[in-house]
Amino acid sequence: MDTKFFDEYQAQLLDWQKKFFGAWLDSLPKGTAEVKLTDTFETSLKLQEEMVKSYLEAQEKAAQTMLETQKQFWDNYFQALRQSPAVVN
Repeated sequence: MDTKFFDEYQAQLLDWQKKFFGAWLDSLPKGTAEVKLTDTFETSLKLQEEMVKSYLEAQEKAAQTMLETQKQFWDNYFQALRQSPAVVN
């Protein structure tokens, strides 16, 4: 089994993650103001929760769209077969 594709995918994913988190960390304020850890944790937790909710909603919509597309495909398929003349030898 050739794992070259998988290895390249993993390398690209790792590179993307490094760039994403590097940009994210660079965008954070660098001030010396006191940070309340509990507030930061709660804010982070809320952000993560919203991201997960958004992701799940997107997955739900994608799955629903996929099912509707498949249903339409099969409906059209059977309708086209019914309209075509039957050839019996």
